[in-house]
This record gives sequence, structure tokens and C-alpha cells, in this order.
Amino acid sequence: MELKNTFKSRIRENKIGSDIYLALIDNYTVLTDTISKPVDKRFVQFYFCTKGRATFHFENENQYLLKDGYSLLLYNPNIDIPINISLSKKSKLVIFVITIQNLISYFKGYSEKIPFIKNKIYENSYIEKPLSIQEKLIISQLEDYILDCEFENLYLTLKLHEILIHYFSSSNKKEQENKKMDDKLVLQLNEIKKLLMDNIASPPTLKSISYTVGLSEYKIKEGFKKLYGKTISSFILDTKLEIGKDKLDMKVKQVKEIAYDLGYENPSHFIEAFKKKYGITPKQWMMK
Repeated sequence: MELKNTFKSRIRENKIGSDIYLALIDNYTVLTDTISKPVDKRFVQFYFCTKGRATFHFENENQYLLKDGYSLLLYNPNIDIPINISLSKKSKLVIFVITIQNLISYFKGYSEKIPFIKNKIYENSYIEKPLSIQEKLIISQLEDYILDCEFENLYLTLKLHEILIHYFSSSNKKEQENKKMDDKLVLQLNEIKKLLMDNIASPPTLKSISYTVGLSEYKIKEGFKKLYGKTISSFILDTKLEIGKDKLDMKVKQVKEIAYDLGYENPSHFIEAFKKKYGITPKQWMMK
């Protein structure tokens, strides 16, 4: 899809099959980044904001703010809607675009589940809704996976099928009854994630987290894994290694200094964990 951006957000793009595109954007900088790309009227556009916020700029000079934890669907069968987004600092956005023909083929026999297709007539659609727990889990799996290259498109295709199913499926009665409770739990788990991120070099214990947010240790462990697709210990390790990788890319500190910054008392433990995840040592990564 070749998105254009003004600054240095990390962008991972994949073309999946015919006229299906996925982009994961991480604006880890302290500047607002502008993301742009022409998109014609054949495409249905899905946006999932998992951190921070994104401002959409439309050709009629209208703007729309998409906040953390919400999705936005855009479709107009009559006019092109180009991507023109200001992504705020420290924000993450997932973009998924698919032609209306491909979307219909996926839901053959279930077209009544697609709200902007009625009696085979396509209507303008502008849908905002909170991300469900299932959608957040799938997005976290899209953000963090390790596979051989030849399996990547197959994996992404399966995950996008999953997210479409959850997006268009109706909530059952039990989910509606428990929505307020689920929303509160998600907010608490997001608070825990932020707490861990802010103290990643010396993360709080599960006991202290339980006291801080007012959740039992069992609910924290079960809820965190369900929402983010990994245990708290795995999340801490993966986050440390991601931060370490960014610091290595900057080439301003030695490996042992980065290890100490991340809370490793022995740099060899950082080196071992880094090699296990990425297949090369931190020093080899710096020399790439």
C-alpha cells in the first residue's frame, strides 16, 4: 500500500492476496506524524486505534478524532476516501483495507451481517465502536508474532478473517449484560499495562499491582492473558527486548549500558534473551 509519513513512525505493511492490505503503525516518537495514501471507492476501510489517538482529515475539511480503544469503518461507494491522518505522539493504529467484492466473498451467505449492504445495495457507512476483547486480542497477535516468511501471509489472512467475524457478529445477550463489567475490567487491565510500561526496568510485583488497581491476582493473570494474548512476564520480557532493539538502532550506547537501562543486573542475561527472540546477538543487530 506504500503509506507516506512525514516523520519516523514504524510502519509494517502487508499485501494479503488480491486488493487486501494491512498496515500496523507505531508512532513511538514525541511528534505528530502524518499518514497519507490515495484509496479509491472500491475499498472498505477499517481503523483500529490501540493507543493514543488519530485525527482523520477529509476533503470537505471535516475532521474526526479516533480515540484509544475504538475502531472506525469508512465506506462510500460513490467517492474515493483517501487516507489522510494525523497520528499523535506515542500512538498506535492498525489500518485494514479490503475491496467490497472481497468482503462480500468472505461473507457469502451472511451478507445480512454487513450493515451497509441492504438488498444488494451498497450504502455509505461511517461506523465507530469500542474494540471488543476479542478484537484487541487479535490485534495484539498481529503486532507480535514470529513465523517463517512463507507462512506470514497465511497467518495474516486467518487473523483478518477472525477480526472480520468478530467485527460483524452480533453481541449475544450475555455479552450485553456483562458489557459494563467487561469495560471496567478492560480499563483496569489497560491501567496495569501502562503501569508496567512506565516501570519496565523495575516492574511492580503482581501483589503490588493487585493492591494498586483493586483486582485479585487471579483476575489480573487471567484477564491480562486473555486481553493481550500473553502472560505478564512474557509481556515484560517482550517489551524490554523491543525497547532494547530501538536503543540498539540508535547506536549511542554500548550493549551492557542498554542492558542496565532495562533492569538487567547481568548483561549476559539480556544478550541471551535477545538472541533467543531475534536469532542474533545485540552486537550483531547493531552491526546490521
